[in-house]
Amino acid sequence: MNRGFGTIVGAAVVALLVVAAGVLGALTARPATTQAAPAPTETRRTITVVGNGSIKAVPDTANVEVGVVSEAATASQALADNSTKMQALVDKLKGAGLADKDIRTSNINISPIYDDKGHTVTGYRVNNSVAVKIRDIAKTSGLLDKVVETGANNIYGIGFNFDDPASLQATARTTAINDAHSRADAMAKASNATLGQVLSITENVGSSPPIPMAAGTAMSDAAPNRALPPIQAGETTINAEVQITYELK
Repeated sequence: MNRGFGTIVGAAVVALLVVAAGVLGALTARPATTQAAPAPTETRRTITVVGNGSIKAVPDTANVEVGVVSEAATASQALADNSTKMQALVDKLKGAGLADKDIRTSNINISPIYDDKGHTVTGYRVNNSVAVKIRDIAKTSGLLDKVVETGANNIYGIGFNFDDPASLQATARTTAINDAHSRADAMAKASNATLGQVLSITENVGSSPPIPMAAGTAMSDAAPNRALPPIQAGETTINAEVQITYELK
């Protein structure tokens, strides 16, 4: 190989290396990219208020427990006497128009009676009572007088209720929702804003107080034809409370 030919080959090799380096650089080079920052998300403005609603109504049903306490020298004698009087009591209730579903046995108990020192058993006591639902409050006093005539000697506290409380609760709830909207609207206007859509609504269950019950009344050894006081149901308040979150515009 002569010197001229070697020179030509060397130049060709160098040229190929230069071209290869250029191609490799082009393949590996990455164009610079610019990633735009995400646009800030607008914070939703909200307002949360609590609304209250109430409705007053006169209860239309009465609940009372009536019973018989019997005492005898033996448990069997006390139970027999009690059973006879309780059957007469239940028959009287049904005769007055009460349905079976409105008469429910609530308590029956047999216990020994001790002497003054608490050591010797002198007899036995049977306590039996039924829970009664009276759907016409006006008849309550007369009905109690009738059961006393049959031998009932215990009448426990009278409670008053509503036969259909759901409709009254719904009215109170609607009033609470309107109250919440009125509060939110007033606060929004004071803040130079307007109310948008409702985002959430929650009812605070249990905010209504229980219907008041009269104190327990025991009538031991009640005499027949004993005059009973008039029964007054009074007025009961049904309450509702809701929490609502509105969007502000």
